This record gives sequence, C-alpha cells and structure tokens, in this order.
Amino acid sequence: MIEVMVSALLLTLGSLAILGLVSTQAHNTFRSEQSQVVSNRLQGEMEKITQLPYSQIALSSVPADTTDTTDPRWRVSGTSFSATQNGTTLRPIVYNGSALYGGGTVTGGVVSPGPESFASGDVHGTIYRSIVWEDNPSCPVASCPGLQDLKRIIVAVRLDTTAVGGPRHYQELQTQISDPDAKVSGENPNNPSNDTPWTFFLTDTPIGCSETDRQAVTADHLVHNTNGSCSAGLKNSTNCTTVLVTTSCPAGTPDLMVTHAPPLVDESPLYDYATDIEPTQNPGQDKGLQMPKPSTSGCLSSLFQPLTNGSGAQLPDPDPTRMQTIHKWLSNAMGTGFNVTLDGTGTLDLWTQSVDAATYTGKICFWIFERHLNVLGVPVDTPVANIDLSNLTYFTYAPAGGVWPTSYTELHIPLHFNGAGINLGPQSRLGFALQVERSGTSGGGLQFMYDEPSFDSRLVVNTTTTLLPF
Repeated sequence: MIEVMVSALLLTLGSLAILGLVSTQAHNTFRSEQSQVVSNRLQGEMEKITQLPYSQIALSSVPADTTDTTDPRWRVSGTSFSATQNGTTLRPIVYNGSALYGGGTVTGGVVSPGPESFASGDVHGTIYRSIVWEDNPSCPVASCPGLQDLKRIIVAVRLDTTAVGGPRHYQELQTQISDPDAKVSGENPNNPSNDTPWTFFLTDTPIGCSETDRQAVTADHLVHNTNGSCSAGLKNSTNCTTVLVTTSCPAGTPDLMVTHAPPLVDESPLYDYATDIEPTQNPGQDKGLQMPKPSTSGCLSSLFQPLTNGSGAQLPDPDPTRMQTIHKWLSNAMGTGFNVTLDGTGTLDLWTQSVDAATYTGKICFWIFERHLNVLGVPVDTPVANIDLSNLTYFTYAPAGGVWPTSYTELHIPLHFNGAGINLGPQSRLGFALQVERSGTSGGGLQFMYDEPSFDSRLVVNTTTTLLPF
C-alpha cells in the first residue's frame, strides 16, 4: 500500500513539473510573439507618418493627460510632451492651432494622437502618437533661429495584459525629421554652400576585401570580432582557442558601412547581433548589438588601436571580451581618383536603448578614423581630433541628465573635428568605432540597433571635395 502511495505521489509531482514546463514555454512563446508584433507595429506606424508631407506631420489635437504611468500620455504636460520615458525632457507639441516661429499657426496636421486599439491575431494593444518641436544643436542660432528646427515623432504601443503574457511595459519608437524645403537663414540661393554631406549607414555585414554591399540579415548570431583587416574574414567566439590558461581570438574583419539606406521590407524582423551577450531578463528577446562595459574606465586607445607585436604584425585578441567591448565599421575602399578631405563637421545618428529597458545612466565613446594597411598588411587607424574635447582623438556622449533611453531612441550627436592630415585617397577607408564607457554607465551595458529601415543608424560627414563613385 505504501509503495502505491509513493508511486502515485511521484507521478503527481512529475505531472506538475511537466505542466510547469509547458506553462513556462507557452508564456515565453507568447511574449516572443508579442514582441515581434510590437516591433512590426511600431515600424509600420513610423513609416506611415514619415512618408507624409512635412506640413501634415502634426497632431490633429493635443493628447489627453493621465496620471497612469503605464500609459505614455502621463508624459503630457499642458501642450508639452516629454521626449524621454522618465518625463524630464519636455518639448512643445506640434498640433493644429499651435504657434509657429515667425508668426502663424500649424495647420493641416493629419496625425491622430490616439489612443487607438489594434489586434494582430491573439495579440491586442493600443497605439499612441506624439510629435514635438526640437532645436537643432548643430545649426548656429544665426542660421537656424527659433526652436522649431526639427520635428520628433514618438510612437508608443502598450499591450493588453493577458494571463499568458502577463503585464508588459509600453514600448516606443522615435525619430527626427527636418523640413526638406527649409532654407537656412542668410543662405544665398545663388551661391549655396559647397559642403556635401556624405552619409554612411551601419550594417551587420562583415566587410571582407571583396564585399562591396550590405547583405540581408537572416538570423540571430554571435557578435562579430571586428578588430582585424578586411582579409581576416568573419571571426567570432567560435574561433577562440585556449592552451593551458592562454586564450587567443583571431581578429576578424570589420562590419561594412554603405552609402545607401537599408531597403524597406514589410514585416522585416529584428535580429540579435550578439547572442553570446544576453540580458538577464528575456534573453531570447533582445535585438541588435548588446555591448558590455570594459573592465577599465575611459575611452580606451588600447581597445581602439589594433594589437601588434614589436615587428608591427597584428596579434590576436587575448580573450573574447575585447571583441565584445569595441565594434568597428569600415566603408568600401576609396576608388581610383579619390582625394577626399573632410571639412570637420558632421552628425552621428545612432539608435540605442538600455538593457532590459532598465533606468540607469549611460555614456559612449566613439572614434572616426581613416584606415590603410602598412607594408605587412596590418591596419593603421588614424583618428580625427575632436575639437569639442580639446582635440582628443575620440568623442563622448551622455544624454542630458545622464539617463540612457529605455526604449530604442535615435540620438543625434553633432560632430566638430580637425581632420588635418586625414586624407581619403585611393584604397583608404573611412571608419567608425564604438565603445561603452564604464564609469558613465551604471548598468551592465547598452544596446544598439542598425541595418534596418526604421533603425537606420548612420554617420554623416561633410566634405568640400567633389565625391566620386566607389
């Protein structure tokens, strides 16, 4: 009798364990489905708005306020809206009837603020929209008077709470747009500026020496080791070897920067560019490139410069953490006849968020550089000097107040640099390198998204030289 009771108890416990596993799997699967629906919905909504004529990109009315902090409308304050989720960065709302700088009012706005319910299969939620004015810090006041240089579009989605999926924090997507027909104050239309903006979009394509264009992203993958030359080929943590206590990771080819935006594809999924660096919460749902903090504070030249021995030959990375804490992109090699000089201005537009949507401070370091190879075929990376940082060879950025965006947000970072001695001649390449700064980042790292139509991270540099095709 006792044996029967014990067997029945074990069977019951086993059944409960199996039911628990089934429940957990159902929960994770449904949340993953929810995340994909939210991503697609945010992208679709943003594309609809950005394709409108500039004059129509305004709210038809002011969004209603609420005290419910799970509703993005809690960030409404009169006729202003916070561009950050902590409610601290208030900006004037662009809506029909609001005042325009220089006189007149906004008219013709066709964007509804919502809330608007939606359903996609068994996923249900609500859409919210806001548009605010912003100043352009890279344009002098004399040339761009007033504080209405740019419009920031903010689209948020809040999912309905379900028994399977549980409660979900709302997610949002932001972008800035400028008036394509605007004239800079004081500009002479008969003698426009000779400066030409040169835009390079970041991709997830390992560059290789023969790769000249981006390749479609098709799957999640390990982080690319981008610390070597183009001839090194794709390398990641699977190429690392350990002998006794010494680890060696061959440096791989950088990722590619191209001069055209990623193609617009309906329902394009987002991918994880660093499956070996996973967040603690929902590790299967993070997308883009997650970068941890290095072990040392500061903008580290030891990470930026290729490792070489006394003879100048390149060395492998000493461990997998080096490839995780620095990421490099290169343009295609300049063609015959190139002799490009940069004018010392530009903009970095970078989509980023905190890990796990947690609230903490963040700071990044980055380099803009010219690359060529020495006689041994080893990369020689020559960075520009940052005028705004006493001509140091790197740039830094931390948001006002220090708190990093908790959902994917586009940063617009003006660049002022001295490119003296930097010449993009035949076979040289323009490069960009990124690092999370340890002391300014109180969380475990930061995430970055690129190579996707709605997350078109890019580097823009200006030149007075006539540009030739690659």
